[in-house]
Amino acid sequence: MLEALGAYWRTSVAVMLAYRAAIALWALWGVAYPTVALLMWIAAQRGAGRADLGGYDERGFAAYFLLMMITAHVTAAWDVYEMGFLVRTGAMSPRLLRPILPIWASLMDNLAYKAVTLVLLIPIWTGLALWFQPRLETTVAHAALGLLALSLAAALNFVLGYTVGLVAFWTTRTDGLAELYFGVNLFLGGRFAPLSLLPSFLRQVANVLPFKWIIWFPTEVLSGRLGLAEVLSGLLWQCLWLVTTAAAFRLFWGASLKRYSAVGG
Repeated sequence: MLEALGAYWRTSVAVMLAYRAAIALWALWGVAYPTVALLMWIAAQRGAGRADLGGYDERGFAAYFLLMMITAHVTAAWDVYEMGFLVRTGAMSPRLLRPILPIWASLMDNLAYKAVTLVLLIPIWTGLALWFQPRLETTVAHAALGLLALSLAAALNFVLGYTVGLVAFWTTRTDGLAELYFGVNLFLGGRFAPLSLLPSFLRQVANVLPFKWIIWFPTEVLSGRLGLAEVLSGLLWQCLWLVTTAAAFRLFWGASLKRYSAVGG
């Protein structure tokens, strides 16, 4: 298993380096959107003539969206999009012939992308932090628990996206589902705005879905805005969602393989 993962890792890194221009553009999109959202909410606060919106002033918004850039990068997963292509074109077939599950190859691709693009992103994140001067209330405990929350969020988003992507075994087109998945994640996960700025009804919806534990929660832990009880409760929710999605993957993987039939390009 370790030898196979090592081989996958070397291959994934080589592919990322071969397509470095493309992955650089993907990585920069992860900077562009939060920066635009940050400027938008700062403008909204100034336009409203208020000291803060939803408990965030300018430096608070800066802290949230700059940390959200990091959280979004670490937790990024795209298998809900890619699975449709792999199944539809038959590219899944050679992966199924290997002695370990295809999910491990996808995991190595995921980790390789994040590692390779850090060379580009770390200087950009540093420059934006110097420019916007975010106000952080992070303690050593928050940083340690935030890293744990970030790791659980990354695992949760990867397994959740891969599991949802299994729908590709049942239908030839999954683009609409993938866009719906991203849209819900955008608004109810905290990418568009901190959840305190959402209407009460949407906050209640977010509370029963896993997306807030992927983006909003680790971002808020790292910023130091949550108390210890809230952090521990959030970590428990992350673990529960991760176990649930992993169980769902194991349940639906076998059933999905029985439906596998590549239809060609």
